[in-house]
Amino acid sequence: MTDSRYTAAYYRDTYGTGGLQRFSSHWWSVRWYAGMAEACLRRTGGRRVLEIGCGHGFTLARLEARYDTWGVDISDYAIREAARFAPRSRCVVADVDQGFPATLTPGSFDLVMAKYVFEHLQDPALALQRAAALLRPGGTLFISMPYTGSLGARVKGADWYARKDPTHCSLLDRDQWLELLRAAGLKLYRESADGWWDVPYVRGIPGWLQLPLVIGPTALACLSGRAVLPPRWGENVLLFASKPAASRPG
Repeated sequence: MTDSRYTAAYYRDTYGTGGLQRFSSHWWSVRWYAGMAEACLRRTGGRRVLEIGCGHGFTLARLEARYDTWGVDISDYAIREAARFAPRSRCVVADVDQGFPATLTPGSFDLVMAKYVFEHLQDPALALQRAAALLRPGGTLFISMPYTGSLGARVKGADWYARKDPTHCSLLDRDQWLELLRAAGLKLYRESADGWWDVPYVRGIPGWLQLPLVIGPTALACLSGRAVLPPRWGENVLLFASKPAASRPG
């Protein structure tokens, strides 16, 4: 089942482009998330990746030459675009609130990742449990979502970027997300952030004047390709959790 809200116009308004302009903020974000995904895979020695909410497939496109890449998205428009931008990846339309397609075998993925997805879901707890079931023992779940304790959330109120998106129905606080991970049987092993970029933070001063003063941590993270920022140093929280390895018979 597709969702009529996630059309070409939604992606254009959210990300500013139907493509991926080199050195744009979205290009840097994709590059960064792909780098963190690779770090997760190096950590476990795995190679099979599923991206939930793969959108246009930009992140998968950076991974598909070296890994076995899969994607799901609720938007049939996005999946058509993913076939164009990430042709080696296997991407299908799926409403994660309703479950994953049967083609995604439980216990078969080394990494399941989702960038700004779970805040869109009606039942993120159940979706996390289903995502965890797709992981092999020792596999990694890597997710990011808006951080409701961020600088922007505190000073901008209803004007904070995450509160302006009408498709965000599950803006939970950090502790709630951690509890949902534990309930899904996953163990958090790293937490990070994405820096401050949702300018303006101070009224009366143009955003273009404020951005150079706050963008440094985000730029550092993107250039490093790693999750280097301390927790709470950003507008989004990044959580890395592992599925316990299967115990050996005694």
